[in-house]
Amino acid sequence: MNAIKLALLAAALLALGAPLARADKTEKIEELVNLHDLKTSVAVGDFYLKQQALLAVRGYLTKLGREQGLGAQWNSQNPYWKEAEDALMRSMMKDINRQFSSLEWLSEEWAVLDSREFSEADIDTLLRHMKTDVGRKQVMIVDHGVSVHVMGALTFTGKLQYELPGTEAERTRMQQLYNAEDDAMRFNIDDNPEGTRFAMSKVGKKYFVNTILKVSGMISRRIDQTAANLPTELQTKSGEAQGAVEAFRKAKSG
Repeated sequence: MNAIKLALLAAALLALGAPLARADKTEKIEELVNLHDLKTSVAVGDFYLKQQALLAVRGYLTKLGREQGLGAQWNSQNPYWKEAEDALMRSMMKDINRQFSSLEWLSEEWAVLDSREFSEADIDTLLRHMKTDVGRKQVMIVDHGVSVHVMGALTFTGKLQYELPGTEAERTRMQQLYNAEDDAMRFNIDDNPEGTRFAMSKVGKKYFVNTILKVSGMISRRIDQTAANLPTELQTKSGEAQGAVEAFRKAKSG
């Protein structure tokens, strides 16, 4: 009987302690994820998604002009067309920010990955190292590695159109962030044996590979999903162009 009582007590204590341990690990993972700054990867995605949104909006306005018989004057050089395009794009970019750029969706996916792949002791080791000067530099290297893979996935598949009018600001931001990140993350490995040892350690190597390959994969998939949803999103916003269309008709007839 005493053995049964002890077993029940141990089970109860374990049941009470397990959620606390998980919560503690969860908080540490959140802290680890927050050490990263993926602004360059976001800028790459924003550039591509702005491009895809513009192509969708311009295609829609061309089709609208044809279906409503607006004539040859309804074109991308017309101020009313531009007004309609701007209205639709403002709404589309808000959706893109919510679905992709905010990265709220990534934090959860990344935390699940780290929780599955690393023990709490591993997380402690990663946090201790990544908060050092050498560790912070290696965080920057990882972040740049993610952006290289995200950009490569779009570039090698021929998806990026660097000269599309209307995406100049996003292209410039992407290039500036990429170049600045590339410069900032460089350091002499001969002067950093600590960094080399950590990068070659079991937990260090696993973390670098997981983050660069798997997190960049998450971002690339989200970019593709967001781009695929743009035509459907645009259909729900068609009324936002109607005011400019009516103003165009009045100006044309008057």
